[in-house]
Amino acid sequence: MRHPVLLWRRGSLRRQLLLLLLPALAVMMALDTWLTYGTLRDAANTAYDRSLYGSIRAIDNAIGMAGDNVQLTLPDAAMEIFETAAQTHVFYRVSTERAGQVETVTGYGDLPLPRGPLVNNQPRFYDAEYLGEAVRIAAMARPVYRPDARMRVIIQVAETAEPRSALIGSVWRSALARDLLLILLSAAILVGGVTYVLHPLKRVRDDVEARSPEDLTPLVFERVPAEVRPLVDAVNLHVSRSAAMAQSQAQFIADAAHQLRTPLAILKTQAEYAQRQLNAPDPQAARAAAGEAVGGSVTQLEQAARLTTQLLALARVRQHRADAAQAGEAGEGIDIIDAVTVAEQVALDYLPLARGKQQDFGWEPVPGLALPVRADPALLREALANLVHNAIQYSPRGSRITLSATRVRDHACLVVEDDGPGIPAEEREKVFARFYRRVGNAEPGSGLGLAISREMAARFGGTVELGEGVQGTGVRAVLRLPVEAG
Repeated sequence: MRHPVLLWRRGSLRRQLLLLLLPALAVMMALDTWLTYGTLRDAANTAYDRSLYGSIRAIDNAIGMAGDNVQLTLPDAAMEIFETAAQTHVFYRVSTERAGQVETVTGYGDLPLPRGPLVNNQPRFYDAEYLGEAVRIAAMARPVYRPDARMRVIIQVAETAEPRSALIGSVWRSALARDLLLILLSAAILVGGVTYVLHPLKRVRDDVEARSPEDLTPLVFERVPAEVRPLVDAVNLHVSRSAAMAQSQAQFIADAAHQLRTPLAILKTQAEYAQRQLNAPDPQAARAAAGEAVGGSVTQLEQAARLTTQLLALARVRQHRADAAQAGEAGEGIDIIDAVTVAEQVALDYLPLARGKQQDFGWEPVPGLALPVRADPALLREALANLVHNAIQYSPRGSRITLSATRVRDHACLVVEDDGPGIPAEEREKVFARFYRRVGNAEPGSGLGLAISREMAARFGGTVELGEGVQGTGVRAVLRLPVEAG
């Protein structure tokens, strides 16, 4: 089970952004404060060290030689730096160095010297502890300019570190207060900015929550940030898919309700008629009438079964077309098959039906011909089967029906030709409409076969066209599909 803190953090995009940005902001401010402290310390040390060095120069100018002895005569102005203030102590020491031995001339004789030797005329600043206090000491050595002198003078001036520490602390506290104020202001600006930027997401959420389940229109927002646009586009894509699926289901239900109503009503009437005949006084006549009614019921069941198969095929091809449109490529995920093999199987399947009507149904293969096409084998078979079934159904007994396959340039052509009554030129496009039935046509049917064939062919980038037979009679149906380059 996930930790409650993790669940709380992941529950809001705003919380996640603030939890990432506010600590980073605090770390940056802390780093800035530390760097500010270092800068203040260096600046204060530079200023105070310059004052100490000035004192060393004043003492150095007051040093003179009386024979082998060093004399120090400080003016009153120079002595003011050694006056003791309320919280500052200043110490000094003048000493001589001969052969590595240091002797105090004047001042505080126990003032600590720096570690390591001093370089002539180069001041050195260092920290030390003197009389129980932290002090900052400036020291400088210079040689005595006499031909016979082998010594040098060392001048030290020390000051307690409390004044500079107080100054650094005061300025640093002001800087810290300023940085804390900046952190608070930045956090407020950050919270407000994140809230403002994420406001379009709230409008998207409110719009989706306010919609009814039947509302599948796309989301439309003009002021959505570019980073959120892919999310809105993905939601709209999902909505369009759901709308296409709902439309397909509604269309299927409407088609089924419209077309199955009549066969079911006829079945009910025939069943009731057969039931009444079973109770008739003349058993022989009743049996004949009941048999006729049962035969009619069987015919209606066959037509209903055929209609149901066609409706399901139509719904399937619509779903395939919707999936292909959303995928962006018509051939995505579809294998390459041989159209000649599909045509041969359709010829074998419908040969018994043609023989039942005493029709001459033939398959004219071309030796060595292969027609590779990108299509679903079941859908292609259904599309071609509808053309063959129509030719058999609407052609009279003794008719000649031919199924053939050929290649015309870069297209595979599956041709179904009969010598039946044919279709007038002005109606050849109308018969592709769903549920269209020619006036005066007594053959049973639903008017879906040609519509299904054209939609299935279009699913794979092909077409279905009707024309006049080669002999000037009948119908020549051609299913064309693009041939895949091998």
